[in-house]
Amino acid sequence: MSLIDRVKQTSHNVLTGTSLAVLGGATTGATVAILKNAPIKQYTITTALNCGVFGATFFIVRETFANHQRSKNPRFGLKDSQTRDFDDLMSSTLAGATTGGLLSAVYRGPKGVLSGAIMFGTICAAMQAVYTTGNRWRQETILIAPTSEEEQKSIWESFSMPSWSPIRMISDDEYEELLDTRLKTLEAEVEEIERELKQTKN
Repeated sequence: MSLIDRVKQTSHNVLTGTSLAVLGGATTGATVAILKNAPIKQYTITTALNCGVFGATFFIVRETFANHQRSKNPRFGLKDSQTRDFDDLMSSTLAGATTGGLLSAVYRGPKGVLSGAIMFGTICAAMQAVYTTGNRWRQETILIAPTSEEEQKSIWESFSMPSWSPIRMISDDEYEELLDTRLKTLEAEVEEIERELKQTKN
């Protein structure tokens, strides 16, 4: 990936993550305000701003760590895809710890730096691990999904009726023959109706 592409990807990730954080904060603030019967506008704006500050700081730091780690891959002959899971986990953990420590220092003073770093680092590491596991499962599910037409059978096609049952599955040729017979019947009925209409006009 070129430097320009990496910068674009980084900007996109930061903007997307921050926007989601703001949206989640606004939704949470509004919900809490409704439950507490508090001013909705004030809670919504305050929570959205706090989450936006945390989100922007977190994703900027995260992308900085991730880009630094991935910049070393060519030196060891590795691709970004080979180290993505580890890079994401380490970047999220370090970003969570850094952001948690910085914001705790701002809101709670120097005494809250260590506890904030540990707490947010652990939370972000756990969330990243869950996301990576889910993404891995999704990719494996897509890879093992049937691709050929024979494997992509519907439930009815793979279901066999017992020999004593009066109901049986019909083949594609038999189905086409039934459709053709039905079409001919409808054409005959249309012709009969047209003849009757002509006789009525006469």
